[in-house]
Amino acid sequence: MPVALANSEGEDVDADVCIIGAGPAGISIARELAGSGIRVCLLESGGLNVERRAQRLSRGEIDGYPLHLLEESRVRAFGGTLRHPHLMDGGWAARPLDPIDFESRPERPESGWPFDRDHLIPYYVRAQHDCGLAPYDLVNGDPTADGRPAAPVQDVEVETTLFQFSDADFQDALPLLTNSSNVRVLLHCRVAGIMTDPSRGRVESITAVRADRSRVVVRPRVVVLATGGIENARLLLTADNGHGLGNEHDLVGRYFGERMALPVGNLVLSGRKTVDDAAFFFRRNDATGALRITERIQRDKGLLNCAFYLVPRPAAAATPAIRSLSTLHKAIVRRPRIDGLGTHLRNVVGDLPAVADMALSAVVSRPRTLMLRAQGEHAPNRDSRVSLGSHRDDLGIPVARVTWQPTARDRESIRTSTGILDAVFRSSGFGYLKTMFDDVPATLVEGSHHHMGTTRMNVDPRKGVVDADSRVHSVANLYVAGSSVFPTYGASNPTLTIVALSLRLADHLRSVLTHG
Repeated sequence: MPVALANSEGEDVDADVCIIGAGPAGISIARELAGSGIRVCLLESGGLNVERRAQRLSRGEIDGYPLHLLEESRVRAFGGTLRHPHLMDGGWAARPLDPIDFESRPERPESGWPFDRDHLIPYYVRAQHDCGLAPYDLVNGDPTADGRPAAPVQDVEVETTLFQFSDADFQDALPLLTNSSNVRVLLHCRVAGIMTDPSRGRVESITAVRADRSRVVVRPRVVVLATGGIENARLLLTADNGHGLGNEHDLVGRYFGERMALPVGNLVLSGRKTVDDAAFFFRRNDATGALRITERIQRDKGLLNCAFYLVPRPAAAATPAIRSLSTLHKAIVRRPRIDGLGTHLRNVVGDLPAVADMALSAVVSRPRTLMLRAQGEHAPNRDSRVSLGSHRDDLGIPVARVTWQPTARDRESIRTSTGILDAVFRSSGFGYLKTMFDDVPATLVEGSHHHMGTTRMNVDPRKGVVDADSRVHSVANLYVAGSSVFPTYGASNPTLTIVALSLRLADHLRSVLTHG
């Protein structure tokens, strides 16, 4: 069916499944159900491309640790945040969660998934195909499984792993969906209300509003929220005329997770061979190497999972020209007006040798000093949360307020892991870390645009918002897709797991709707 919505006021749409959100989760489910005979209505608040008007709908309030502005870290468009300008050139990093991420561990209170990683492997295999990724050994995570050379750093305490890059933005799903007689895609159509029948414990209708203020009412058999780790919680908190859904135990929005990203030191390589070996970690187009503490050591020392990346640091990076070039790039991506444009352009033009040196260094040089960056999980924390803010959007609905609360213990885990890496670097002759922090400064910690955990999965309704099938415990026909269901966060970027879980949910919905 076409990507459109009639402008008639009060249009009704009957559907077997109403999917709210056309990001990787929602599109994956819709694509799996295309051609099945199951009537699918896919609602997306944005359009086919990223638009400023739609992005303004993502504005919200930030508390606690600093995060990227909510309208900058989320994209409302067909394809979701995979359409983010920062991902359009280099793609996004893909890797399954590790087996340890699914375990209940004392250093991660309220941790543990209802199933282990082995259960997800068939869905990871399908997800890798859908995301255009090369298959590799999921069981052992062997970075040499596809014929690559051996990793330069491997030890009983430290192992090397690979993150593949995908350029999939799910635009290729659009022709399939629009040509499927059982799928209707409604763009520029944001949800204004989710109404239930309390006597039946079911969602009865979804009210959506278009940019021209015309309304559509969807009457579905099943509803799937697939709007991301922040918006899923906001929709539940504001549902049923503000009474909320699924929040009988005050869990909706709590346990908000992000990946803590920060520089932890500079690695000085010991010689020419190690300089060449270090290229394993960054000099490739389809993947990047990363270091992590082995799972045995994580368990023995009570450490949280963390990935460490080696990043080249050209000498020119400290010059005003390079800083101005970076400022210009960020400003062009983030906002239409650039403060001090003339000054920045003069800096760049006035020191073209530094700019050329940086470009040349990135391509042909062998930097002897590399930055070591960490991207790690923090323990689930009830006080880290998405709640409703004091401001309201243009429909009168409260905006999201995000409070991110990593703790000193989370930072200490990264510091301890960094120390283990330094010891392995030295003992192996690979190099040594300098300017390593004795303590990880809170001011250096930033988020990674990975919003998780706010509708966490648990078989016990007192500990989770959704059950093992991603169904909201207290609502018979309401499901949640995406990283908001993650009980723990791990050290891998979430998108591949989001797609895997969505394929799993699609299989479940097909069974429920076909066999009852």
